[in-house]
Amino acid sequence: MMVEFRDRVEELENWHEGKGVILRGNGCNFCSGADLKFAKASTARDGLEMSEWMRDALVRLQRLPLVSVCLVHGPCFGGGAELAVFCDYLIAADDVRFGFVQGKMGIVTAWGAGTRLVQKIGHKRALEVLLTSKVMDAEECVNVGLVDHVVSSRASLLKARDWLTARLSLPHQITRAFKTIVSNAHDYSYADALKIEGDIFAPFWGGSLNKQALDKNIKHS
Repeated sequence: MMVEFRDRVEELENWHEGKGVILRGNGCNFCSGADLKFAKASTARDGLEMSEWMRDALVRLQRLPLVSVCLVHGPCFGGGAELAVFCDYLIAADDVRFGFVQGKMGIVTAWGAGTRLVQKIGHKRALEVLLTSKVMDAEECVNVGLVDHVVSSRASLLKARDWLTARLSLPHQITRAFKTIVSNAHDYSYADALKIEGDIFAPFWGGSLNKQALDKNIKHS
């Protein structure tokens, strides 16, 4: 699964006209966590290699110039929770059971999700979620700041697609540029992110999209 997941990320890196992507599970479960038989047979060296492999894949997912939504549904534990928080948005089906249960399994977050969780919900809330290993329903995920929207499990993919589509009305060049600007705010110093934002902006000024918009005499209301 890890190899196939990274392969899909590489495909998305080469999708130059895309705007958005939805990550979801196949079937009733989003992801119920690691294969415990694999864990029992592994060494610390195996764990390090696995961690580096998946961390690379998830950071690359996070940095895609695509607006990413993770649709969590059914059980979403451990590694599944780690996958989810590397997307820009989380949408929860109303049947979700979401938990960073790593502590109860005698480990900590493997792929960098502890760090990512702080970015998403702040230091204190992240610490609370990790220390308690609490399994949360959709409402609790919203209350802690993890989930942006809740949908019915009976039409979860359709509802998630509608929610994402409402945020993808701009041309793909603009959408991808805004996503890159926001991502850079996390990845670079303040001064460097400002400089890169200016470099991204410059080609748009007086460019074809700008001229097309000006020709339409757009009114803001």
